[in-house]
Amino acid sequence: MASPRILVVAPLYYTDRGGLGRQAVLLTERLAALGARATVVTRRMTGLPPRAWPPGVRRIEVAAGREGVHNYEAPTLENLLTSLRFSAGLAAALVRERGAYDVVHVHGASVPLILALPVARTLGKRVVAKVAALGQGVEAGDLRRRHGPLGRGLAWWLGRVDAWVATTAEIGAALEGEGYPRARIARVPNFVDTDLFRPAAPDERAGLRAALGLDARPVVVHSGRLTARKNVDLLLEALARAAAHLPPARRPLLVLLGDGPLRPALEARAARPDLAGLVRLEGFREDVPRWLAAADLLVLPSRLEGFPNALLEGMAAGLPALATSIGGCREAITDGADGLLVAPDDVAALAAGLSRLVGDPALMARLGAAARRTIEARFTLDAVAPRYLDLYDRLLAGASVGDV
Repeated sequence: MASPRILVVAPLYYTDRGGLGRQAVLLTERLAALGARATVVTRRMTGLPPRAWPPGVRRIEVAAGREGVHNYEAPTLENLLTSLRFSAGLAAALVRERGAYDVVHVHGASVPLILALPVARTLGKRVVAKVAALGQGVEAGDLRRRHGPLGRGLAWWLGRVDAWVATTAEIGAALEGEGYPRARIARVPNFVDTDLFRPAAPDERAGLRAALGLDARPVVVHSGRLTARKNVDLLLEALARAAAHLPPARRPLLVLLGDGPLRPALEARAARPDLAGLVRLEGFREDVPRWLAAADLLVLPSRLEGFPNALLEGMAAGLPALATSIGGCREAITDGADGLLVAPDDVAALAAGLSRLVGDPALMARLGAAARRTIEARFTLDAVAPRYLDLYDRLLAGASVGDV
């Protein structure tokens, strides 16, 4: 079959401002390297570090206002207006570029998909929508059960989508429960760049720890935005409990990589005596791979996740993960083999997991090595990208995508 011509829709198309954007960039660039012809429609944004864009991907930037705001996941009126402005520009681009693509691949299944769908279908284009998370009430899979008659109407409207990409079994089940046929739902996980995120050799790791100001204590990393669903406040409470029962040499240093609205409250909690000297809030960092390569343990205490990039990145760096048993965490981690799973919102279980891991360096090393093997076997970009090419080919041939 001829190389597919894909128009990628990603309001956030950048590698270090959010997991969905990072997945969109890396996937699109790899698909182009594999022969696909790719055009990207994204928001025009300012304040981003320079990045070299490969020649195989053409980018179209749509003015949608608030160019300095990169993440706008909260369901507010201001964010809705930004989405509507982007959607209007997207609709115009779909018409203007109609001779350049056969498949529209939308990363995210909210307002842009809802408004672009009739345009794409009128133009005779196939539409693929990726659903990366549940529980926020703004994407397919959450609509019918949350928003009454409006949600049921939106779910009916989105029944015109030709193929869904569900990154987890939970998302696939939610889409099916919302009425979309199983034959249109492809289960394709997220992936990680295993060249960028990798374990460091002993000498390299020692150099990284010295450069980052890390001492001999175990280093625990949390990477992600400081928002309520990430549950970092619970992590601080668990750390305080664990530290109280550990010998001084094994009391870990918790490094928080990321920023967000809860930072002031977390800083205040970290300054209390029971956590004095145990927490560093580093804010937004562009060198996350260095921190992961220097660390000993990754912790994800989230209440809500799809298939978290932070988890895959930490595992690729050879770190054991202590994570809540939700979403993609359950699919990536085999409890006790390459990480540990605990119930969400269970501070005692999280504290016990921290104590167990940081108190046993041999266990952390064993689980971390197994975590890297898990990534190499199942979650590399090289393994996942060809599945999208298969999906596009099946879609254009009129075949089921449910077994991709």
